[in-house]
Amino acid sequence: MLSEYAVEPAAIGADWRTFKDLIDRFGADKGRLISRLPSKWERMVKEAARNAGVSDRDYLRIVERLNDSRRKVVNFSRSYEHEANWITNVLREHADRPFKAIICHAGSTACAEAMEPDDCSDAHPLFRATTSCDVTRTADQIADALHTLTAVSKEVDIVDPYFDLRSAKGNYLATLVSLLARLVGDPGQTKAIRIHFRDHDTRPSAEILARDGSAKVTGLLPPGYRIEFYAWSEKLGGEDFHDRYVLTELGGIMIGAGLSADGPDESAAFTLLNFEHAQGLRSRFSDGSTVYARVGSAVRIRDDGGTELF
Repeated sequence: MLSEYAVEPAAIGADWRTFKDLIDRFGADKGRLISRLPSKWERMVKEAARNAGVSDRDYLRIVERLNDSRRKVVNFSRSYEHEANWITNVLREHADRPFKAIICHAGSTACAEAMEPDDCSDAHPLFRATTSCDVTRTADQIADALHTLTAVSKEVDIVDPYFDLRSAKGNYLATLVSLLARLVGDPGQTKAIRIHFRDHDTRPSAEILARDGSAKVTGLLPPGYRIEFYAWSEKLGGEDFHDRYVLTELGGIMIGAGLSADGPDESAAFTLLNFEHAQGLRSRFSDGSTVYARVGSAVRIRDDGGTELF
């Protein structure tokens, strides 16, 4: 549901109006993310603004907005050769792993996926974004829909009241395995994947979950990754624990029918969430939550298969 865009620093930093119009169109809730290419992309935008002769006032506005836009510019694990210019690097990366579009000055490249800043509107096919869609309930289709958001995030909260690793309780394990297989291709990251479910007297103890969970995911977690399982209960007179989400520090997706891979004849509605809304929902499943109550010990499984209760 999310698309990666390469945005030329010299193009977006040309003036305050261009910068503001473009930066406001990005974010996980908009369905578009800017590739941090190179790793000092923000600094290149500032340099471009200075070189373009923007006023001191507009320069400070660009700097301030860049500082507030960290969630819109993210690392997609791409390489950059500093001996070559930006467009040469982008075209090399595009040939290997295509961007949705390359936003750059007119005449920078004849690439079919290139577009100018003034063309960036929802009417343009290269800029059109999907923020809500039906996803077929197979493990691979669900994992595909979740991959981009989870790959570029450091903290992933999977919320499904019925999530269960036991096969008799739904095919959640297949979805998790398929998603982890996709994340293996994003090396050099540390990531916490937290799974939140509703407590029930038929659920296994934390000790059994640690033992069985480790057996199921050992060998699937990339180096630096960990999975944590949390049980929650509703508070008397409080919020119902029913809705399903995948939430991260960048944004979130609301999922209608849940994350169990129940087969190709069913679908679930996936909808991107407003950033502030997603962060508010994350707070419901964090220490000090006033909405739900944590039950018992949480389980942590590390990339080496080791477990701990906490």
